[in-house]
Amino acid sequence: MHTTSWRKIGSEVYWLSISDLESKLFESIWPIPNGVNYNSYLVGRGDEYLLIDSSKNFIKARELINLIGEVVDPTKVRHIAVLHTEPDHSGLVAEASALLGGPAIYSTSRAAFFMKRLFGIETKVLKDGDSLVVGGRSLKVIELPWVHWPDTMFLYLQDEGILFSSDAFGAFGAFDRPSFDSEVDFDLYLKGAKEYFATVVSKYRRMVLQDLEKLRRLGLEAKTIAPAHGIVLRDRIGDFTRALTSWCELRRKKKITVIYGSMYGFTERLARLVFDLLSDKMQNLVVHDVSKSNVNEILSDILDSAGVLLLTPTYEAEVFPPMSNVIELTRIKKLGDGKLAAVLLTKLWGGYGADQVTSKLEAAGFRMHAPVMELTNYPSGDELEDIRRLLESFCGKCSENVQDVT
Repeated sequence: MHTTSWRKIGSEVYWLSISDLESKLFESIWPIPNGVNYNSYLVGRGDEYLLIDSSKNFIKARELINLIGEVVDPTKVRHIAVLHTEPDHSGLVAEASALLGGPAIYSTSRAAFFMKRLFGIETKVLKDGDSLVVGGRSLKVIELPWVHWPDTMFLYLQDEGILFSSDAFGAFGAFDRPSFDSEVDFDLYLKGAKEYFATVVSKYRRMVLQDLEKLRRLGLEAKTIAPAHGIVLRDRIGDFTRALTSWCELRRKKKITVIYGSMYGFTERLARLVFDLLSDKMQNLVVHDVSKSNVNEILSDILDSAGVLLLTPTYEAEVFPPMSNVIELTRIKKLGDGKLAAVLLTKLWGGYGADQVTSKLEAAGFRMHAPVMELTNYPSGDELEDIRRLLESFCGKCSENVQDVT
C-alpha cells in the first residue's frame, strides 16, 4: 500500500509526502521492510507556485495532482524543478506537466540532457548561483553534483532558510504522516539514514564531502532541510550533518563486524565459538548471517567498523555466493577502504576459495590481517589455539585502526 499526505513547513511552503510500503526493494536491489518516503515540495505565493520534484511512477500522476489540489489550486503551479533526473523523483514529470497545463520545467544542464533522453522533455537550464523567482520569492540555485547523481542541484529558499536537498540528508523508512526530526525516534531514524547512505550514496562519499564543504563556504543559514526521502530536519540538522560527515569519511570505530555463511550448520557453530572468543576482547561486536541479514544492515555495519571477520564455506570449489555478493557490493560502494579483514574458510574438499576471497577483499579495499585460515573440521587442539591467536592479534590491530572513538 501507499499513502499520500501533506504538511505546511513554512509560509506558503508545503511538503507533499508519498509513503511507499508496497515496494520490497529500493532500486530493485536494497530491501526496504520499513518502506520509503518520496517527497515533493510546493513553494510560492499568490497565483504562482513551484513544484520541486514529482515522484516515482509507482503512483499515478493524477494522485499527485489531487494531493497538490488539497493545498493549492493546481492551475497555480507554473513551474517544476527537477533537482536530479533519477526516475524516483522525475518519473511523473511528463504526465504531471500535462495535467498541470504545461508549466516551465527547470534543471541543471546535465539534467536537461538526461530529461531529453529519458522522457523527451525540454527543460530550462539553471546554473550554479542563479536565482529562480516564484511568486516574488527567490530560490538560490546550488549545483552539487554526485549526491548521488551527476546532475544534482539544491534550491535554497532565502527568505525562510529552507534548503531543498534532493537525495542528500535522505533516509529509508516510510512514515504515517510527514514528520519533523523532533517528532520521531531520531536514533532509529539515523539507522535508516545510515543504511540509505551505505547502499545508495557511499560510492560518491568524497564528492559528498566536497559538496558539504561548499555549503559551509556559502554560509547558508539553513533553518530547515527538506530532503527527497525521509523526514524534514529542523532541530537536529547539526547532529545529522555530523553523522553524514563521519559516514563520508568512513570513520572507523572500535568495532568488528563478523559475517558468516553456513549451509549445514558447521560454519554457524564456528561463528558461535568465534563470538565467544571475541566478546571479551571487543565490546562493539556485530554478527550477521549473510544468508539471513538484511544486506543494508551488513553494509551499514561495515561502513564504520575497524575490521571485518568473515567465516565462509566454499561452494563448488569457490567462495560461498552470498558472501561473494556482499564483498562485491562492498567493492562497488567503496566501503572497504582502510579496513582490516580476516577470514576463516571452511571446506571438506579442494577448491580455490582462499585465493578468491583474498583477491576479492583486496579489490574491495580491505587490508588482509593474515592469510586465510582454512579448516576442514571443527577446531580443537592446535587449530583452536591458532584461532585464538588470530582473533587476539586481529582485535589488537583493529583497536589500532580506529579513527572515531565515539
